[in-house]
Amino acid sequence: MPREDVKIVRKTLADGSVKEYRYAKKRKTDERTKQSAGTVGAVLRLYFGSPEWMATTLNTKRSRVIYLQELDRIGDIPLAELKRRVILQFRDTIARTRGPGAANQFTQSTSAFLSWALNREWIEANAAARIRHLPMKPLPAWTPEMVRAALAVLPAHLNRAIILALFTGQRRSDLCAMKWADISGNSIYVKQVKTGTELWIPLHPTLLATMSAWPRTADTILTGIRGGPMTIYNLTRSMNDAQAKGLIPLGFNVHGLRKLAATLLAEAGCSTHEIAAITGHKTLKMVEHYTRSADQKRMASDAILKLETANWKLLETTI
Repeated sequence: MPREDVKIVRKTLADGSVKEYRYAKKRKTDERTKQSAGTVGAVLRLYFGSPEWMATTLNTKRSRVIYLQELDRIGDIPLAELKRRVILQFRDTIARTRGPGAANQFTQSTSAFLSWALNREWIEANAAARIRHLPMKPLPAWTPEMVRAALAVLPAHLNRAIILALFTGQRRSDLCAMKWADISGNSIYVKQVKTGTELWIPLHPTLLATMSAWPRTADTILTGIRGGPMTIYNLTRSMNDAQAKGLIPLGFNVHGLRKLAATLLAEAGCSTHEIAAITGHKTLKMVEHYTRSADQKRMASDAILKLETANWKLLETTI
């Protein structure tokens, strides 16, 4: 028996001699390691340690972990007995509580896992293959009223994320990557994770004043409940929890704050190129959506003002 598996106890006897006793150590066992080979949980552990998993991008890993952990609830059943109807039940529950986008991510992540398991002969068929994606509406933009309502009830770490998203217009991956060291003067340097675009974003005076009171317990600007760096996983999980508690309307996420930021810039009169200089959009097509909407509102208001000062006076005299 290896020495590390032996517990040695020495006792001094009445005659002064020392007696040595040896026992096999009782090892603490993680509940997940007790799962038999071939169970959902056991094969998931193998998947997370596989070369294929190691080769995926960090963002893909983070996204899949969020959704594959749902399967841990049935970790003790044999993977070969996992039926399509069970996967669809999981998907439908996620769709009701977190929206169709999250539900589609779950089926996509599950299918990738089962495809790996099929290749390793743990199963004979991929029960998640070719599950049709649920139809999705475009992710809705927040409104200023929603932001005010959310800031009044959300915990501090989520408030900070919402404020930073609103004033910088960045994706969640970029929000989580922002560091205090990236700030120089009144601007922050951002290299967008998704596109690699490099941006210098001026920090609004209101944002600077608000950030001055934020805790600096990590290199990153955003931190979690315990003061460590806020990860994409933490942010997504926290937003999902807030939705489950009714603190945020279902379907509204960090990307909706990015849309609101672009909308507010457009309504302030910014051009498409000026908005893209903040948001980092690679093409102007999406940005033009915000400016067209803002221009329509502005032109409609101007038209009514002109009508009030001209033809409407005639109507007032005849009514």
